[in-house]
Amino acid sequence: MISLKKIFLTTLAGIFLSALMIICIVSCKKSKDNDQTADGEVKQVVETQNGITYKLYTKTNSASFKGILIMGSGNNESNPSPGSMDGAAENDLCKKAAQNGYASAIVQYRKTPGLSNWDLSAQMVGEDYDKCIKAIAAKYGLDKNRSVIGGYSYASYMLLTNTADRTDLAYCKGLLAPCGATDATYFHLPIYSIVCSGNNEDGGLSGKNLYNAIRNDSPYKSLSEGITDNSCNTHCGGNWTDKLYTRMVNWLQ
Repeated sequence: MISLKKIFLTTLAGIFLSALMIICIVSCKKSKDNDQTADGEVKQVVETQNGITYKLYTKTNSASFKGILIMGSGNNESNPSPGSMDGAAENDLCKKAAQNGYASAIVQYRKTPGLSNWDLSAQMVGEDYDKCIKAIAAKYGLDKNRSVIGGYSYASYMLLTNTADRTDLAYCKGLLAPCGATDATYFHLPIYSIVCSGNNEDGGLSGKNLYNAIRNDSPYKSLSEGITDNSCNTHCGGNWTDKLYTRMVNWLQ
């Protein structure tokens, strides 16, 4: 005969295990929810899909979008770290895009070799942008061809190099390239280069000078633009959120 004491201990153990499971579920849910925040009409969440991590901005309660915008951060070209998702300029632009019906994200591209292997770095960053676009397109059933890429400083340099040398991202509608430079004069998609006056961007052409240097036989020159902003004179010193957003909209019309 089973003793009452044994029944009591078995029941108590069951109750204890059930309580632990409930605590674990609540705790895990809370941890997951901490990655997602809502700011009025815009929701942001950090997620990892298709082997890439990104901060995603979308309009709250919206499941259909006009297109995709992917931005990337600056970095130390001598010793790059993984791309940051916290830059004010990138977040401002992505938030504005989301408010107006686009799915936008800041990609955490991988740590790259930087100056020690510039071309490989550009290839790696391009691959990570491609993964990010495809992840968001798959998530919402969007056409990956309706996408615009961009980045500030280091990310801009990397994308200018990538889109000059490779066709990995040629399906995109355009490249937003603030405070970046390149020696290239032919690209596989339209570019929008904007810099402050003063030649603060090392390594080649930028702004209006870059646009002027684009080869006339390029099918994308008419869709490109270069601006040298005389209202600022430092590296990435301009407030260009509205200009970048307007160019993105024009490409995605």
